Amino acid sequence: MTPEEMKITDTKRKNLLLLITYSVSLIAGLGYSIMNQSGIIPISVFASQLLLLLIYFIVLQLVMKKPELYVHFSIPTIYIIMLIWLLTDGSNAKTMVILTLMAVLSAIHFRTIIFVIGYISGLIILIMNKAFAPAGDALFNELFTPALMTYLLVGIVLGVVINLNKKQRNQLQAYLQKTEEENIRKDEQRNLFANELATISTSINQINEQIQIHLVSQNEMKTAVNEISAGSQTQSDQINTIASAAEMTMGQMEEVSHLSNDLAIHSEDANRLALKGNDRVTYLHDNMNELKNIIEGLSNTFKELTKKIEETNTFIGSIQDITDQTNLLALNASIEAARAGEAGRGFSIVADEIRKLADITRNTATRINDNLSAVNEVNSTALEIMDLSSTKLHENMSATSEVTENFSILREKLDAISQEFKRLSTTASTVKGQTGEVELSTKELAAVIEQSSAGLEEISATIETLNKDNEMIATYIQDTAQSAERIERSINS
Repeated sequence: MTPEEMKITDTKRKNLLLLITYSVSLIAGLGYSIMNQSGIIPISVFASQLLLLLIYFIVLQLVMKKPELYVHFSIPTIYIIMLIWLLTDGSNAKTMVILTLMAVLSAIHFRTIIFVIGYISGLIILIMNKAFAPAGDALFNELFTPALMTYLLVGIVLGVVINLNKKQRNQLQAYLQKTEEENIRKDEQRNLFANELATISTSINQINEQIQIHLVSQNEMKTAVNEISAGSQTQSDQINTIASAAEMTMGQMEEVSHLSNDLAIHSEDANRLALKGNDRVTYLHDNMNELKNIIEGLSNTFKELTKKIEETNTFIGSIQDITDQTNLLALNASIEAARAGEAGRGFSIVADEIRKLADITRNTATRINDNLSAVNEVNSTALEIMDLSSTKLHENMSATSEVTENFSILREKLDAISQEFKRLSTTASTVKGQTGEVELSTKELAAVIEQSSAGLEEISATIETLNKDNEMIATYIQDTAQSAERIERSINS
């Protein structure tokens, strides 16, 4: 319990003592006043004081949880009610007894201010009680002086007690504060010691775990070193085999170098042939263009010939019409000559000759028309052949263009292949030199592996020694960890 909590508890107990003590006196006075029928004022005074003290106790201490305020309200209220009683009912010998009791009750809490206020208030009321007393009351006059002396002596005693209690309380508070500070310091030291011990215990456990892990790792390292030492001889044999393979690879790389040089020469020859073929294809493409132009000219000529033949066909129709008209005129002339008789006989002969000439003309025109029809058909066939030739020519032109483009691509590819073969030849020469270096390096590596095997054997012996030392350290650390755990359990308990 802290000093503050002890102070609150002491205040609550003193408030309860004040309430009980004064309530008992109030109940006794209330009963005495009721039995002797002292009047309404004394009964009201005792009842109001008892009621207010109970209300203050319930509200301040039980409800508001502020017990330190109880004495500040109860003591002044009692003296105020006593003053009102004096002013309303006059002097009373019972007041002197109550004032002496109130002086004692004012000192219950050992608070100088409350005691001084209560004691001076009681002294004032006591003097006023004497002043308001009747002049002929010999009993009151006889009791006042002893009561005053008693009140003063009680005040002196209570003042001395309060002063001694104050000093004792200050010493006790200083001692309690010092004790509390010492306890806090000890708690801090104990917590610090416990924390540090827990840290040490944790660290020792972790060190123990790490040492155990290191032991396992060292055993694994020992096994691995033994395996490496055992496998180093095999690696040495393999390195020698690799050196032999490197020598064979070097010979094969020389063959690859010769082959790459030959391939580079053949690639250059193929490139020249491709270039020559490209030139021939270009020449063929140009000739195909000229042939295309010639065929297109012939096609245009045949089209013009077709138009002329069609126009001539129209002329044959006109000739046939003229022949028909000539025939008709010759027939009319014959008819007219027959009518003329002997005079028109010569004209009839001429008309017959004209009709024969018209028949010959008709037959000739028909033959010309037939020949023109045949020529027209032949011309149409020639036009179709020319169109087909032109189509094929266009296709050949496209194919020739594609072949030309392919030859160009082929030439570029051959150039690239030639460059690649040159780089291959360079790379083969480089690899040939590197293969020689690899051969030397493998021989040196074989010597290094032999030295490493000897070093691994020494490392294995060293690891064996470290393993034994770590086992001893692990034993010491484990014993220390157990001791730290026992100390920690002792502190916690």
